[in-house]
Amino acid sequence: MDDITQDDNKQIFDFSKVTITNRFMFPLVFGHKEIAKPFIEAALGIKVYDLRDPEPEKTVLVSSLFKSVRYDVYIQEINNGNKVIRSFDLEMQIKNTKELPKRARYYQGVHDCHDLQRGCAYSKLKDQYVMFICPDDIFKAGLAIYSFQNYAAENKNVALNDRTFKNFYIFGNYKKLDDGHPLKKYLEYFATNHPKESDEETNRIHSRVEWYQADKETQERYMTWEQELMLAAEAAAEKERELNKKALAEKDEALAKLTREIEGLKAQLAKKR
Repeated sequence: MDDITQDDNKQIFDFSKVTITNRFMFPLVFGHKEIAKPFIEAALGIKVYDLRDPEPEKTVLVSSLFKSVRYDVYIQEINNGNKVIRSFDLEMQIKNTKELPKRARYYQGVHDCHDLQRGCAYSKLKDQYVMFICPDDIFKAGLAIYSFQNYAAENKNVALNDRTFKNFYIFGNYKKLDDGHPLKKYLEYFATNHPKESDEETNRIHSRVEWYQADKETQERYMTWEQELMLAAEAAAEKERELNKKALAEKDEALAKLTREIEGLKAQLAKKR
């Protein structure tokens, strides 16, 4: 397990190393709308009216037949009549799993299936943003921000206007942004874990991180969470081993059958001679 130090032959967990980019810490901190709201406004260059309380690690299952989705932080913007205007999915993704664009596609599809009730018109679908925050530039173009929408291949001025947006924020490239860009302070904080003394927003995030780091209950929850992840990984690995073992056995059986058939043909040819 990560973040473990040795002291008098006992394992002591160092929770101070669980920072904002940790996939356990990020949903905890950005699960507070006073933190999520200014970040969304800085990232998208929009004004957010109000937010429902974010739903950290929300799991959505459309059907038992399909893969479920667990959002890091799922947030809905509401107007003064408490009606949903648009939604935001914030994802801290440290590891490049080589399939993030397709995951963003699936997340949006599952979200639409979940939100559009039977009999509703497609026009009821709200603006939807999937926002991945990553350390590495998975697109290799040297940008800090990649904002994707659907356009006509023949004319980029013609937008599909399906109101779905897939954005990727590369905090390893924060220096690519101008100093005045409102998102730069956030990406720099994600990259360095050091907020600027003069910046209220990143200091608020860091203070919340430090509060959770010092909270005994949160530490216990983290240890349980890590153990559950380890058990799930072991179960997945065991399942894969069983599948591989079964596939190998089937392959051996098919090869043995083919060998028997060849030997039978050889015997028949020998009799004819």
